[in-house]
Amino acid sequence: MNLDGLRPWGGLIGGSPESADVVVAGIPYDGSAVYRKGAALAPQRIRSLSAAMPPVTEDGRLLTGLQVADLGDLDAGLDIETGWSKVAEQLGRVPAHTLLTVLGGDHCTAIATLSAQVKRHPDVMVLWIDAHPDLCEFSRGGRWTCGCALRRALEVSGLDPARVIIAGGRDYDPEELEFIAAHGMLLVSAQELARDLTGSAKKIGVRLAGQKVHISFDIDVLDPAFAPGTEIPSAGGVSTRQALDLVRTATEGATLVGLDIVEVSPPFDSGDITTFAALKMIFEVWGMSWNARRSAQHVSEQQHGKR
Repeated sequence: MNLDGLRPWGGLIGGSPESADVVVAGIPYDGSAVYRKGAALAPQRIRSLSAAMPPVTEDGRLLTGLQVADLGDLDAGLDIETGWSKVAEQLGRVPAHTLLTVLGGDHCTAIATLSAQVKRHPDVMVLWIDAHPDLCEFSRGGRWTCGCALRRALEVSGLDPARVIIAGGRDYDPEELEFIAAHGMLLVSAQELARDLTGSAKKIGVRLAGQKVHISFDIDVLDPAFAPGTEIPSAGGVSTRQALDLVRTATEGATLVGLDIVEVSPPFDSGDITTFAALKMIFEVWGMSWNARRSAQHVSEQQHGKR
């Protein structure tokens, strides 16, 4: 793909982490993948192709003025069990006013991301959008494999499981369903989303209204027709269109404080459609956050002017 003359992140790159609206960091780690590795290559590929994205949301709103600072890649080492804390410390230093955007990596990179978010926003809620809950105590030979990602993240961060909503689920281990029921977590399956997307998204939105929300988006929530480049393609997923509408409706009453995109695996992609699906989600979430902040600022200025 010819990207000559184009700047990363749709040309929005600029500013320091202290002054930026969005801070990006990559975690090129796939050591917890037990089926097919390749997600460690995703941060570089996502960054590279970000130059092809226009700085405009799909509803025609310009992102002009949005400043993006890219920290580059953070090193989790060879083992996330010993490497997550160093990455979490680095992410935790990102100013709380910025929208943190993390590029995985496999979903165990979210252990570091969510730990940092709990430090940055102790009252954060998490919208875990994934074909799998990743709540196993032990999975596929270990406690730090991707099937345990959310379970370990909850443990090390201290986040209350009831503050996590899982959307798009369709592949479960029995113990995961038991954990969800025991801890009062909301699970909205892919089947529910397909049957009534708007109603399901609004049900999630009731829980998230008025809250600070981090979105952890596993690309395998999408049907393999839309995202073939991932470790474990899972049939029966949502479309890219449905995923975008889900995020927009579910979070319209919330304050977005972060997003991580994981499990994009370029070696298994077809024509980069998985990477571009990830980029579409990133830019639309940025737009949702940016426009909400500008609207709030406009209202504040109007109220101040009336005094």
